[in-house]
Amino acid sequence: MSVVAPRPPRRLLAVPLAVFALAAACAAAMVWTLERQDRAQLRAQVADIAGDHANALQRAIGLALSANNALMALVREGQGTVTQFEEIGTQMLPFYPGIAAMGLSPGGVVRQVVPRQGNADTIGFDQLNDPRQGAESERARESGQLTLAGPMELVQGGLGVVGRQPVYLEDDLGQRSFWGFTYVTIRLSEVLAAARLPQLIERGCRYRLWRIRPDTGHEQTIAASTPAASADAVSRVLTLPNGQWTLSLIPAAGWGAPGVLALRCAVGLLFALLMAYLAHLLVALKAHERGLAHQVAQRTAEIQATQQQLRAIIDAVPDPLFEIDLDGRCCSVHSQRAELLVAPADALVGRNVTQVLPALAAQSVLEVLHEAQSRGWSTGRQIMLDLPRLGSTWFELSAARKPDGADARPRLILLARDITQQREAQERVQHLAHFDPLTDLPNRTLLAERARRHIADAQARGEQLATLFLDLDHFKNVNDSLGHRVGDILLVAVARRLESLLRPQDTLSRLGGDEFLLLLPSTHAAHAGEVATRILSAMAQPFQVEPYELSTTASVGIALYPADGDSFDTLCQRADAAMYQAKRGGRNRHGFFTADLQARSVRTLQIENALRRALERGQLELHYQPQVSLATRQIVGAEALLRWRHPELGQVSPAEFIPVAENSGMILAIGEWVLRTAVHDAKRWLDMHLPLPAISVNLSAVQCRHPQLPEMVARCLRQAGLPARRLELELTESAAIDDPAAALAMMEQLHGRGVRLSMDDFGTGYSSLSALKRFQIHKLKIDQSFVRDLDADANDRAIVSAIIRMAQALGMQTTAEGVETEGQLEFLREQGCDAGQGYLFGRPLPADAFEAYLRTHRDNQATAEHVGS
Repeated sequence: MSVVAPRPPRRLLAVPLAVFALAAACAAAMVWTLERQDRAQLRAQVADIAGDHANALQRAIGLALSANNALMALVREGQGTVTQFEEIGTQMLPFYPGIAAMGLSPGGVVRQVVPRQGNADTIGFDQLNDPRQGAESERARESGQLTLAGPMELVQGGLGVVGRQPVYLEDDLGQRSFWGFTYVTIRLSEVLAAARLPQLIERGCRYRLWRIRPDTGHEQTIAASTPAASADAVSRVLTLPNGQWTLSLIPAAGWGAPGVLALRCAVGLLFALLMAYLAHLLVALKAHERGLAHQVAQRTAEIQATQQQLRAIIDAVPDPLFEIDLDGRCCSVHSQRAELLVAPADALVGRNVTQVLPALAAQSVLEVLHEAQSRGWSTGRQIMLDLPRLGSTWFELSAARKPDGADARPRLILLARDITQQREAQERVQHLAHFDPLTDLPNRTLLAERARRHIADAQARGEQLATLFLDLDHFKNVNDSLGHRVGDILLVAVARRLESLLRPQDTLSRLGGDEFLLLLPSTHAAHAGEVATRILSAMAQPFQVEPYELSTTASVGIALYPADGDSFDTLCQRADAAMYQAKRGGRNRHGFFTADLQARSVRTLQIENALRRALERGQLELHYQPQVSLATRQIVGAEALLRWRHPELGQVSPAEFIPVAENSGMILAIGEWVLRTAVHDAKRWLDMHLPLPAISVNLSAVQCRHPQLPEMVARCLRQAGLPARRLELELTESAAIDDPAAALAMMEQLHGRGVRLSMDDFGTGYSSLSALKRFQIHKLKIDQSFVRDLDADANDRAIVSAIIRMAQALGMQTTAEGVETEGQLEFLREQGCDAGQGYLFGRPLPADAFEAYLRTHRDNQATAEHVGS
């Protein structure tokens, strides 16, 4: 319960008011004195600055003007004639920076000047009779003294000043007569640059350089800042020949500092109020001793509350807090968690960090303390301690210098912050950089590091090393049918099963997707084959993945060091090639890299590299093979066939380079070129009225999967101006059935744009009839493998007949490929096949030859019609 002191009598209020008035008057006097001192000091500083720059300017002008003395000596020495003036003046110019030109004016008319370049127009200039400079020149002649005229617009152009020295010569009788002037022209910009006037703005001053014009008596500004110095400026006078220049400076913020004045007034007011308050306290102290005692007690309680609050704040800090001197001696310890200390707190006080910490950690602590002492703070250093209850624990140290105490011995506050989780997170990031996040197997980066080390060891010891490239067979079916989550679980199970087959020195890595790579050091070919066999056997055992029992097989390719390669990348590439050979051989098997595979890989690489430049080098061309109606033998279309003739490789088969183009992604650019070229050729022949109703272009599976295919087709047709109905795109069964939904969407877009579609090589794939009936297919092309043996093979005849009947039932046309004999033609015509394509009707021809073929066919048709009529 607080005690309220009685109010002092009204008459006692006069004492605080008197004290306030006196203190306010003293404060005002002090503020006024300080303001005057500050203003005087500032004016002195500005005056010094003005003096520095004025002296520099005067020295620069004086140095330039002093050249007149040398010129005058030359004139007098030659009695008015200076024969080598240009050579002498040119040598003098470098010694007088700031001079734009110097010259001789006998009788006041400029006759000689250097440098001549840029000043030739001043030759003949009459200085005494010039309207602008005549008065200044006359004043120089009359005074007989060096005069400085300007600033003025120079004849040479620009603003400058001219220093003229009148020269008088004595004749043999000692009579003095006016000879003329020596003069120097000084560009004002160069003189002002020497005086460093722009630096005045950087030094916080506004300036104005001015003079009193001798002809008008008015002030003339020579140079000034923006804004210029005002009237209340500090000035320094430059004494120059025939006049004076004045440099005036004023601080950019003005002479006064309103903020400082306001602060001083506020401090003075606060001082007056404080003195009045102290007087009031003294009066209250005299009148209310008991009330004062209560106030002291209340203040003590407040201090204690503040200390308790500070203590509570310190207690809220979860990390250990130490007070340590510069020698590393612990003065006090605070920690809410005893398990974070290397020893009990009372055992640490008074001991040096070198006594309680490992040497490396103690050294780090001392370095942090010394850094904090010199800089005021230190942070970021990390140490690791083996704590009795927590084990290995990481701390981040932060230290700050503590204000010196009464004994003047510096101390520092050290905070040790529980970053173990942060370090563990960093280690997890490092782990993710080297391990596959799904299977926790080494990734390709870590595998490459180990491979280089093992290869170096194998080379030193003369041993072999095996790399096994493993790919799961038909893994895509698991993802497509059961989802990627089940697929991921299966991959983890595969990884664990493979790990169980390896030695401690072996490395299993997941490269991505369903591809794994095994690195087997100190392994020869026979052992590598045994490992591959064990892997295939292990993969053949079912995997229990949630409710599903999944069976999978694998294909394994093996490459050996040093026989198959001497680097990790080479071994990996060749093991990959061997794996693909195993897949082509039927899957669920392993195979070794062989010389034949190497030759095939080299050939494939050669084809790929050459194909990348084939398009831009014009090595690709289109041949066209006619498609003929079996009923009328008239041309109903032509198929565009891609051909590649390389200058070194010769004629490369499409069966060889098309798969390379598809695997490398080049098929998209090549396919667009084929389509663009074919529709342009078709449009040209259409304009020539040649008998070609439609042109057919093959699409690869890669093109069919590209989402921009319909737009690309429409763009090519639009650029060529060919109607969409005259274009037929051929796609294979595999391209259609790999992703029926996407294929159907693509076909609907193309069909909607008016493009006709046909299915090429029909009968060689595994088309779903339910999907086929939904496709926007205009025509089925019967594969030539069924047409080739129609004359002798009853099965081929039955298959071809069934395809034709099915197409007719679905409203589709049919075209037979590879028609070469009249017997084949007759059978196909009897079965109702609409068109044929093959050597019987014509071989594939280049564009110009095919154009001639079309022209001949048109002429023959016209002749037949004429005969018939």
